[in-house]
Amino acid sequence: MKEGKSSPRTDVHTKVDYALVLRTLEKHIAENRDPESVLRRVRRPEFWRRLGPEDALRCARLAQAAGDMAAALAVLEWLTTEVPDFVEAWRERVALLEILGRKKPPLASTSNVSATQGSSAEPETVPDVPWDEPQPVNEEPKVTGLGEDEDFSRVEGPFWEWRRREAAIARYLELFRGREDCFARQWVDRAKGSQGYVPVRRPMEAGDVLEHLQGRKTYGIYLLQQDSRVRLGVIDADLAMGLRSSEALKQKRDLVRREQRYLLTRLVELGRERGLPCLVEFSGGKGFHFWFFLEEPLPAGWVRSVLQRLVARLQPDLSVFQLEVFPKQDRLEGKGLGNLVKLPLGTHRLTGRPSYFVHIKDRSMDAQLALLEKVHRIPRAVFQKAGAGGDGASVLVHPRREKWAADYPELAVLEDRCAALGQILVECRNHHTLTVRAEKILYGTLGFLPRAKVLLHHVLKALPEYNPHWVDFQLSKVRGTPLGCRKIHRLLGLEVPWCAFDTDIRYAHPLLHCPQWQEPAGAAKAERVENLRDALDGLKEALRLVERFLDRGAPLKRVD
Repeated sequence: MKEGKSSPRTDVHTKVDYALVLRTLEKHIAENRDPESVLRRVRRPEFWRRLGPEDALRCARLAQAAGDMAAALAVLEWLTTEVPDFVEAWRERVALLEILGRKKPPLASTSNVSATQGSSAEPETVPDVPWDEPQPVNEEPKVTGLGEDEDFSRVEGPFWEWRRREAAIARYLELFRGREDCFARQWVDRAKGSQGYVPVRRPMEAGDVLEHLQGRKTYGIYLLQQDSRVRLGVIDADLAMGLRSSEALKQKRDLVRREQRYLLTRLVELGRERGLPCLVEFSGGKGFHFWFFLEEPLPAGWVRSVLQRLVARLQPDLSVFQLEVFPKQDRLEGKGLGNLVKLPLGTHRLTGRPSYFVHIKDRSMDAQLALLEKVHRIPRAVFQKAGAGGDGASVLVHPRREKWAADYPELAVLEDRCAALGQILVECRNHHTLTVRAEKILYGTLGFLPRAKVLLHHVLKALPEYNPHWVDFQLSKVRGTPLGCRKIHRLLGLEVPWCAFDTDIRYAHPLLHCPQWQEPAGAAKAERVENLRDALDGLKEALRLVERFLDRGAPLKRVD
């Protein structure tokens, strides 16, 4: 053959950037643009057989997202045959078979077995594990090898990992139950920055939960059942409207962080004291959800009333978070579906951020789902007692907190009645470093109580930078009168109303809440006037420092 100019190569494998192709296809799916072009590509075996295991799995997910379950299953069957130890592919294949309603284990294909029987090397296979077949109604259930309550941790293999995941999803479905015949899917228009929900008029299934957990779709539930009862209640804590822009949030970042920690600590404590344990979730949007699970369906009005009292107790202490109770109505009216709440552990379609439970640092799906095994449901008696008592359920204080309140009653009263000091004391209990202003407020209030030294050392010893000698030194400089409410709110940037006192107080300060506090003779008529002497003392000290360090022939005249 005569040599000439080399003809262009036609080997597609050497010319196609498969990573770029997959990213483009994923972008089309995310934007719901031209799904047919995606299907044309992922249906071609010559395309996905040239991909690595991870990319082939992405291809299967693309096919499923585009609506072609057969193509997705074909990719997964090929992938689990070629790479039998690829656990994630087995999980996806089992999940897809569950969605399609097949009740048999996806064992290695016959073609793969026949192809490897003559080989000297013994191929890896998926463990032969029992599979739950549908049971006849009038017959005893067949033994499947392990009981429902048996620990699966001793069994290894992708199928048993999936069985654990399957049990966790069943628990999820059991806990997060709303209206029986309907749920909702979230939609988003990123161009307009808007989002909403559309009803899905059928019962929610395990496949829907899996889609939600994997971030493929995002679902919510309508809390009220058709009989106007609910199985759970929610307190929604969202940032105030004025702080939802990045610029506004940046200006009040310290306040938001401090109040967020106070909210997550105090609301859980108040709920626990009233027999209302909850599970706390970052919503993926602009706040948090506090989930309260019930042992049995209860009238929506009961649940709403009790949670409203809890909100009324804490909302006055908050300036950047707004609390809202779900359900919002006592009963269904007309053809409405009632209030909707986004399910946890999904992805917020507008922000793109996943939601997670805040109780643990591990945000993996398995760890987050494992938390659901520890959920405590609230019995009917708690709501009945709250409804009969009028002022809410009786408070059951934790023994450790009860002892703390007995040892330090001044701190217990101030944390309960003063929003500003309550936030600072929670910061100390959570071992967070205090700002200079927060320290000033502590010394300027607790420093005037009869047991000031004991109280300040107890509070500040929880901080990582605690120095007992420094605390004693700062306490020795305390003089004048306690810091007033006006100045404390200004130092912390709080916008909540001042505390209400029983008597007409001209100079309001937090220590008026304490029975141990007694106003000294000749109490100040105004905070500004009373603090003038402290300001003069500070000025004298500043002049002494100037006199010491300035290199002059004659010292400055001392101010007496």
